[in-house]
Order: sequence, then C-alpha cells, then structure tokens
Amino acid sequence: MNIIQYVYTCGDKLFSELPFNEVDSLIFAELAYINFNLSTKDTEFVKIKDLKIDDTKAFYHGSVDAKNNEKLLSAMIESRRYQDVKIGYCKSIKEEKKHIQFFAMTLIMPSREAYIAYRGTDTSLLGWKESITIAYEKKMPGQEMAVEYIRNASTLFKGKFYIGGHSKGGYLAMCAALFMGEKLEERLIKAYSFDGPGLKDNIEEFPSYKRIENKLEKYLTSHDIIGVVYNKLKNVKIVYSTGILLGGHDPFKWMVNRRDLTFQYTKDRSFASKRSEEAMMNWLTKEKDEDKRLAVDVLFDMFGESKTIYDLLLNASRLIVNGRKKIKQYSQRQKDEAKEIFRRLGRYYLDSYSPKRFLTNRKKSLDNKEK
Repeated sequence: MNIIQYVYTCGDKLFSELPFNEVDSLIFAELAYINFNLSTKDTEFVKIKDLKIDDTKAFYHGSVDAKNNEKLLSAMIESRRYQDVKIGYCKSIKEEKKHIQFFAMTLIMPSREAYIAYRGTDTSLLGWKESITIAYEKKMPGQEMAVEYIRNASTLFKGKFYIGGHSKGGYLAMCAALFMGEKLEERLIKAYSFDGPGLKDNIEEFPSYKRIENKLEKYLTSHDIIGVVYNKLKNVKIVYSTGILLGGHDPFKWMVNRRDLTFQYTKDRSFASKRSEEAMMNWLTKEKDEDKRLAVDVLFDMFGESKTIYDLLLNASRLIVNGRKKIKQYSQRQKDEAKEIFRRLGRYYLDSYSPKRFLTNRKKSLDNKEK
C-alpha cells in the first residue's frame, strides 16, 4: 500500500496506540508541498480538522502531485490519528535573483512533540534551478534559511522535535540538523531525508556530525537517481518504489508493508540506479564548477519566460524561440562551451550504460560466484 492507503488503514489509531514512525515522517514531509500559509497566520497554529480552505486550486498549487496531496490531506482530516495535529508557522519565500524557493512549516502532535517539514522542489523553474545549483555551489541558496527557520520555530514549542523533508527538503533537513547548534541537537529526536541529495562537503569532518550521527535517517528508493547525489551517510535504507528512475522519486509510489506498517525495503538498488549515479557523479566531480554554472545558466535562459515546468512542456516551441533572444547576451564561445559540457554529461551516461561494460561486469559477478 502507499501513504494514502496507510492513512486509511491506520487512521483510527492514535499516536499513543501506534507510535510515530518513518511512514508518518514521510507523510508530514509531503505535507510541506501544500500551501498551508494560505490557511494559517504567522505563529498561529490550527488543527488539521479545523483548516479552512477558501481556494482549493491555490491551496495545492505548485505541487508536482496536487491531486494526491488533496487526497492525502482529506484522509488525514477524517482520521483520529491526524486530525488533532496542529500546523503553523508556515514560511514561504521566493527570491528570483538569489534563486531561492523556500517553504517550511511546523507540525505539533497531541504528544506535544513537533515536526519541522521542509519543502522540496516544486513545479517552478525557480525551484528547479535552485536545486541544480548544488552542481557548482558548495551549498544551496536556501540552506541558511533552513537553519534560521529551525532556530526560530523551536522557540514556539517546548520539548523535543523531528525534522524532515523530501527531495531538496531532505537536503535542507540535513543542513538544519548539522548546523542548528548543540542546544537544539539535544532536543532533536531524528532528522529524515527522503530521497534528498547530500551535502557537497565531507560531513564526517563536521563536529556536529559526530554528535548526531545516530539521529540522521536517509532513505533512497530501489530505482534512485536523486538521493544518491553526494550521498555520504552510512546505513542508508532502500525503499521499494513502483516508480522507475525519476518516477521512483514520487512519495506516493513508495510502498508500505501492511503487516508491520513500515516501508517495504529492498537489499540493493537497481542496475539503472547505480549506473545513473556513476554517470552523474562523474560529471559533478570531474567537470569544473564554472563550466557547470555556465551550462545551467544558458539552459535556463533558453527557457525564456517559462515560470513552471508545465509552462515549458505546454508552450515549449514559443518559449524556446523567445529564449533564444535572451541567450544573445552570451558569446558564441560561451554557447559552444555550454553545449560541450552537456555533451560530456551525455557521454558519461553512455559510458555507464554501455552493453560491453554491462557484459564485463556480469561475467565478473558470475566468476566470483563460482569461486
């Protein structure tokens, strides 16, 4: 079953009967894709069952899977388990020049334990470009906002808390955990990254990592291509997803075991996932940061006036024609360099997926088994 079916299955069980677990954490992380800031004010907290949604379209706007998010929240509103969870202190920030698309919210459970949820990449091209900056920057633009948010939010409730997020939200959750400070580390129960990329730095060198290592939870999927980027955490859990490659990134395709109500796990990732990781990491580590920055800038400028990925898909021809006018600011040398950096990315993928290499690795595997 998926997370919506989990809510229906466990909806009559209070947290005192079925303790908060990893599936609940993914559900709370997914809620960060919904615009709760339209139904709450500043530091006001509202129970899920008391939410007033004036404009349904605006409330779910920007989510990659708005329909499933609506189904998920509707199920939670009707459940004994979630209806008394309070939501508040929703912060939504967009800064075009700094490439920032940031959203965070705080949930307080009846047990008074809190959960800080960070939003991942939404449908805006601004959000996509922010996420891609990890290719050439040491940190994403929203990292400092994530740390500032947890420090402010933690003053609004007493006691311990969880933090988590999906995709970019998982990255921000890890950043918040590593940089929040020792006093907050003592209150932290766990920090969850659901298929979020890792930090470019070697986190094992951070003093905070040694203090909270056992509180960091990282989840990948069987066909993962996102969370494997810069992944440096140990004891990563691999969840079975019915989606393939990018489709496996979708939390609604992550499978939950009906018997023990935890995720269905697999022992290893698929061949395609491993090859994709190798290709992407070769590109990220072997190419110069300034070359990758130029390539990304040219690519997004080619999209012209597109605001969302749906704008781009529906009006691709017109927008790209307009985008060509915008990239006139680049010299021919710069445009040629941008094309070449993406060609090399393609070559890394071709090399990783080459049939000859697959057969060689397969033969080695069989030879090892015979020994």
